[in-house]
Amino acid sequence: MPGPTSAPPPGVTIRPERYGTDGPRFVVAQAEAELIARYGFLDDGELGLTAAMFDRPAGTFLVARARDAGPPVGGVGLRAIGEVRRLWVDPAWRGRGIGRALMDALEHAARDLGHVTLRLATGDRQPEAVALYEATGWERIVVADVYGIRFVKRLALP
Repeated sequence: MPGPTSAPPPGVTIRPERYGTDGPRFVVAQAEAELIARYGFLDDGELGLTAAMFDRPAGTFLVARARDAGPPVGGVGLRAIGEVRRLWVDPAWRGRGIGRALMDALEHAARDLGHVTLRLATGDRQPEAVALYEATGWERIVVADVYGIRFVKRLALP
């Protein structure tokens, strides 16, 4: 099956990295710091991500790096239950298509792992994330008694 269609900018690579390693831990720490800055807190449902949640055979964590070295410039995880978590792009690298490329690569990886439907949640203080999801075919769904904005995407079969 062909690879992702949204390429990262020149010099940026996107590869899976084990969740417990430095790359994913850096991405999660940066994403959580940004969530706290935007919302003032992280609720219990946002805390406690573990390596087992992203382990293969059904999960993965993708990290974008410039020139294949140095700290990550972005990343995103897919939990084994088909839930997308912690999409983050370094503010200095935003607007260059990294978020779109990460999501495209994640969808491709999810298909390869056997997922047919993905889910994610975001909030009203992340308008750039909402815009990205809506522009890339994610469907907004209403979940009763749940805070935030929820999306679902049914993946095309190969």
